[in-house]
Amino acid sequence: MNVSIIGSGSMAEALIAGWARHDDVSMLVTNRSDDHKLLHLESTYGVHTSRDPKALLQHADILLLTCKPKDYKDALMPYVPHMTSSTIVVSVMAGITITSLEEVAPLAQVIRTMPNTSAAVNKSMTSIAAGQSASNVSIDAISRLFSLVGEIAFVEEKLLDPITALTGTGPAYIYYLVEAMEIAAHDIGIEKELARKLILQTLSGASETAKVSSHTPRELYKQIMSPGGTTEAGFHVLEERHVQKALIDCIGAANDRSKELGIVLTNALKRS
Repeated sequence: MNVSIIGSGSMAEALIAGWARHDDVSMLVTNRSDDHKLLHLESTYGVHTSRDPKALLQHADILLLTCKPKDYKDALMPYVPHMTSSTIVVSVMAGITITSLEEVAPLAQVIRTMPNTSAAVNKSMTSIAAGQSASNVSIDAISRLFSLVGEIAFVEEKLLDPITALTGTGPAYIYYLVEAMEIAAHDIGIEKELARKLILQTLSGASETAKVSSHTPRELYKQIMSPGGTTEAGFHVLEERHVQKALIDCIGAANDRSKELGIVLTNALKRS
């Protein structure tokens, strides 16, 4: 599968790192002006780079748009004259709707996705929403492509804002938890490298257990909690500090901001 990637930021690099593990994905990458980043991607992942829109589009089974949302029109316009009805444009951008993309590239088949940076280790959770112009063949191709870097789910486009708050930004919240556990480990006398190993395996094991278990998360943590025991002592602190409510509000705030950014971008682009 041939993928031409417009943009070279964190999300683009995570996808490139994941797809580079698979011999059946060929990537051609471009960005606006950062030659150093393109050289880094070439030397690290073995991808090819170019700034020739026609060459990038000729290479592509799929044109992947990973630039900043505010830049999507400028990024996409050089390719539009070379597009046909078989061109597949896939966006990983938050806030830019399928309709907005179709207005810029009316001949293209447009599909929106929301992966996350765990694509780098083939553990992304990617949500996919296809435009009406996308054929079943194209949707199947995107399914196969993103399945190479993790799990996929097909959703209605209106869910992509809340999904951005949940899974797009979700890894950051997990890393924040890991950081807190590492600090706690240091405070109780556990050496840094050992602490990292203990914490990450604990998180991995708990995640896998939750994935395969028929029990709810509450049932699972209640199973570990003995009256008067260590888990209960820790939970008392979490409940006193309203940690669960803080996490719920955290995701709610991210969702609100995702919607706000979409509205701001849409209004700004209408004025441009």
